[in-house]
Amino acid sequence: MQVNVIKKIAAVLAVICAPIALFAGVYGFVWWKVSAAAENFAKDIAPFAAMSYQDIHIDLVEAQVGLKGISFVPTGSEGKIGVQSAVLKAPSWGFVLELEEKLSKGELPDAFNVDIKGIDINLNSGYIQDWGRIALDSQRNAGSGYDALACGGLEFIGLPEVRKMGYGVLNTDASFQYHFDSVDKELNFDLQSRTRQVANMSMSLVLKVASDALNIQSIVFAQPQLKHFEARYFDRGYNKKRNKFCAGLNKEPVKQYRERYKSLLSKRLKYEGWKIPDDLLSALDGLNAPSGSIYLRVDVPKGFGVQSLALIQTPSDLVRELNPYVEFSKKHVSLDGLDWAEPDLEGERLLEELMKPQETPEFVLGDEVQTTEPVDAVAEELKPGSAIKPFPKPKPKIEYEKSFKDIDVTELEAHIGKSVILYTYFGRKVEGRLVAVTDKVITVEHRVVSGRGTATYPMAYDKIQSAQLYH
Repeated sequence: MQVNVIKKIAAVLAVICAPIALFAGVYGFVWWKVSAAAENFAKDIAPFAAMSYQDIHIDLVEAQVGLKGISFVPTGSEGKIGVQSAVLKAPSWGFVLELEEKLSKGELPDAFNVDIKGIDINLNSGYIQDWGRIALDSQRNAGSGYDALACGGLEFIGLPEVRKMGYGVLNTDASFQYHFDSVDKELNFDLQSRTRQVANMSMSLVLKVASDALNIQSIVFAQPQLKHFEARYFDRGYNKKRNKFCAGLNKEPVKQYRERYKSLLSKRLKYEGWKIPDDLLSALDGLNAPSGSIYLRVDVPKGFGVQSLALIQTPSDLVRELNPYVEFSKKHVSLDGLDWAEPDLEGERLLEELMKPQETPEFVLGDEVQTTEPVDAVAEELKPGSAIKPFPKPKPKIEYEKSFKDIDVTELEAHIGKSVILYTYFGRKVEGRLVAVTDKVITVEHRVVSGRGTATYPMAYDKIQSAQLYH
């Protein structure tokens, strides 16, 4: 009798414990997979930043995995980037376990969501100072910014100005969703971000693809076409701070600064070739008012791809082809009358701008009146039939047979300013001009992909596997 009771109890315990053991086994396996993926990612970015985290998040019911308490410390800089949590929401556990392998092969999953909360960036940290200088270089190459028009003579609003507006730490939440519609063969992307006391932004994109295989190479080869695009921007405090800051620099009321800004905006747009109706200009200017917003939607049922883009000759052609629906501050605005013509910066229009009397310094657009000769002399040279002075012939360049040759990493310090290629232990390649070498950090200046400006990359000295010097 006693033996039968024990057997029954054992059977009940087995029934109860089996799911628990299975759950614990699955949980442990998923924990190991997430931990391994996090360690691999940390190794990949080790030359540029040190990554750490406090805890792993796993929700077996909702098929969620992620990290909590993440921090990144950029190499060679003071300060850190903090992230409260980063969570991947998957349609199934099979998706989670195969994600890393699929992505390494260039294969895309059917769907996934990523939520990142509490991205903290301290504007007084060392890495932000470095990034601010890189951004300023890029701005200089691109030309003066619209944001700085009528703002105390500034060409750009950069990091120092943003700090003076009262920003110390930027806190952002972001999320990204993606899914593939196998029936209609469409890729759907959604991105949202919220930066406290700055702005909310969101974007949706639908691409038509001609391939059933979710492979990056096959999708690119098939030339995806745009079917739908939607974007929103809503000011959450930046405009008020910027307007107050710029009005203070001008020593004038905010209302007067806003009127000055609108006048310069109109002048700048006309100078760049845009013909904009007054109601559209007023709506565009309203985007810079407190709580200003814009909503843009484009629907192209037949698709808009590379072949369609080849037929576009001017920006106004693109506007007419896409026929976007636009709202400024929640009011629909018609784009009828919007047009653009190639600016003739060397002809009559430039001469007309130069001959205009200057009423106040604030209404001067820097490049419009910059000249090394009197206006009369410029007018004389621009008259029809005037002889054009030929440019002096450049001296022929002496070509040397130079190439990248292997060099020991310990010898790099003697070659500051020269072109180098560095290879990390994790297979990364960085090419650029050698800026600085210390016993802990090697810094390389690299031209960005767009060709406008440069970026400075500090890398951990002990993560460099090999180096090549151009000589």
